[in-house]
Amino acid sequence: MPPEDLYDALHLRPFEPFIIQVSDGTQYTIRHPDLVLVGLRSAVIGIPAAGKKAIYERYETVALSHVVKLLPVETKEAGTKG
Repeated sequence: MPPEDLYDALHLRPFEPFIIQVSDGTQYTIRHPDLVLVGLRSAVIGIPAAGKKAIYERYETVALSHVVKLLPVETKEAGTKG
């Protein structure tokens, strides 16, 4: 994935949470844009601490070449048929 695609998703206003899916099937749910740092070839993804929105407990580095797609996070409203 080009770094600009991930950067643009993080800076969409208003921010919309999304999932980063990588080639091994791992998924990272991004609920706050401050927890992702985008580089030219990789992204550092902060794994949030329990009960904290933008404070990470640990982090993982993901090669952008392994990012398969970005998926929207389903909300209760979107998943409910009325």
